[in-house]
Amino acid sequence: MTLAITDKERGGPGSPDAADLDGRRDWWVILGVGLGTLALGWFGFFRYYALHGETHTFLHTLYVSLQLFTIESGAVAPPVPLALNIARFVAPVISAWAIVRTVLLILGDRVSAIRISRSSGHVVVCGLGRRGLQLAREFRESGRRVVAVEQEADNASIRASRGAGVPVVVGNAADSWVLKRAHAERAERVIAVCGDDGTNVDIAVLVYGLVRSRSPRIRGTVHCSVQVGDLRLATLLERHRILAEGDEEFEASIFNTYHSTARMLFRDHPLDYDPIRPDDPRTVHLVLVGLGQMGKSLALQAARTGCFANEKRIRITAIDRAAVLRERQFLDEYPAMSSLAKLEFVKGDAEDPAVLNRIREWADDREALTTVAVCIDDDSQALSCALDVLSRLETSRTQLLVRMSEDAGLATLLEGEHGNRGWPSQVHAFGMVRAACTCEAVLHEELDELARLIHSHYVATASAADRATNDPKYRSWERLDEAYRNSSRASADHIPVKLRAVGCRTGAAGEEGERVSTFTEATLGRDNVELMCRMEHARWCAEKRLAGWLYGEVDDPKRRRTRDLVEWEKLPDSARDKDLRVVEGIPRFLEAVGLHVFRVESGTDGETRSSSQPRGPHEPD
Repeated sequence: MTLAITDKERGGPGSPDAADLDGRRDWWVILGVGLGTLALGWFGFFRYYALHGETHTFLHTLYVSLQLFTIESGAVAPPVPLALNIARFVAPVISAWAIVRTVLLILGDRVSAIRISRSSGHVVVCGLGRRGLQLAREFRESGRRVVAVEQEADNASIRASRGAGVPVVVGNAADSWVLKRAHAERAERVIAVCGDDGTNVDIAVLVYGLVRSRSPRIRGTVHCSVQVGDLRLATLLERHRILAEGDEEFEASIFNTYHSTARMLFRDHPLDYDPIRPDDPRTVHLVLVGLGQMGKSLALQAARTGCFANEKRIRITAIDRAAVLRERQFLDEYPAMSSLAKLEFVKGDAEDPAVLNRIREWADDREALTTVAVCIDDDSQALSCALDVLSRLETSRTQLLVRMSEDAGLATLLEGEHGNRGWPSQVHAFGMVRAACTCEAVLHEELDELARLIHSHYVATASAADRATNDPKYRSWERLDEAYRNSSRASADHIPVKLRAVGCRTGAAGEEGERVSTFTEATLGRDNVELMCRMEHARWCAEKRLAGWLYGEVDDPKRRRTRDLVEWEKLPDSARDKDLRVVEGIPRFLEAVGLHVFRVESGTDGETRSSSQPRGPHEPD
């Protein structure tokens, strides 16, 4: 199984090719300076012999000039010409430089082996593609000890890694012997970012086995982060024992760059950029140009967070050349989507004038709040498509999001250091590899701040009887199943939607405005508090349905059945109280990450859109 986005080895100043070129350049510099010094020495000796009345052949002068590099011919009686004086001091330096480079080249693997053998509490990065190299460098720059594992001995990233101070084990990371050489069993973190999902999963299983069989003297938790590009496989893996049976020795988690990109995109550029209130007649409409892995991730994230105050289902339109096949595959993987969103699949090409005219009709629809997301893999095609779409949006406020794989090159045409360069303010680039596969994207530390807090709050406010049942959803965050973590993440991602629905926004301490420190009937009004609870329940239902849960008269997690998967009006009071606890805790969650809730005055929707968007809450079940 091959990841949809390949790990290219070329591109940019920090690429492996650039690092390999730097290594070759060193030798060219040594050769160039050496030849220059040789010429300078020959000329110096020629002048020296002339000053002392001696005559020698060209070859003799060349021979003694070569001896300058071994410090055999530089000891001459004065007067010494300036050219010879310079050459006899520079030549030994060039020789020493070449010797050191040669020794390092010969002993590089030996030095790396020594460094690796002493590693403990380090980070192991498996796979030195573009993403792996970037992660290894980031961890190293943050002061962490890093060991990389790469199967291809001729991969230019190996030289780049060693140049950044990262030793490399050459071998297949899906081999326990190779992982032992990297001392993965005593690492703090193992990150599997090979180009194949199956290989990454194998690495996690092997690390799990190494940790289970390691010496009792080795202590500490090994955190294993596995990149899985296939969204369906990622969902299946959430139920695997190594992800569901976390303990004090081993913790595994999945990261998906498409999912992380979708979360960050709708955090920074929400679909309800014009807040949706309870009486709002508009439908939020997401138009996807291309339904590959990125397009599917945006559709799923939209369904998870698309529970708005007016209770209208989000509308998702996918434009794709193979729309019929895409529709069949998508609904086969996520059958619940047809009940969560108004889906439409349009067969066609975004360059087709008829399709572009339909996009303009959707953008001009006053009964809809439209966002167009161009999810084409190729940067030049994506930019060309964006230009065609933009030509139809001249009189519209429709948000246009364009996928770019690199933050250099064509992406700079969309956004520069100081914002858009001549483009309308509603046009934004997203999905750059450098942003989608960072330490933050892998570890979820910033995105998960709120999720962790909400899970802790959920556990703390549960009854003592519930906590005593040993239900896995009451475990600490470190030991929590990945499915429950994702539940908390989804709830956290929905906080900004709830705030906009009741006329609030987030901001830093010290900002001007009416601050709301508690969410109660006295501060927000009974209707608003109930509205947020209804929205949280609707979000939770969407999340559960996407995960394959169904209604059951008796809760049965193994069969994925729950009695709370019903409309708000049919929800028992005990379940409503769980939603209420999540809503009431929102101000405290935000304060813990340095944010506060402010009331938005009537008619200041622009302020809401430009405010900080919090990230990262938990299922009420």
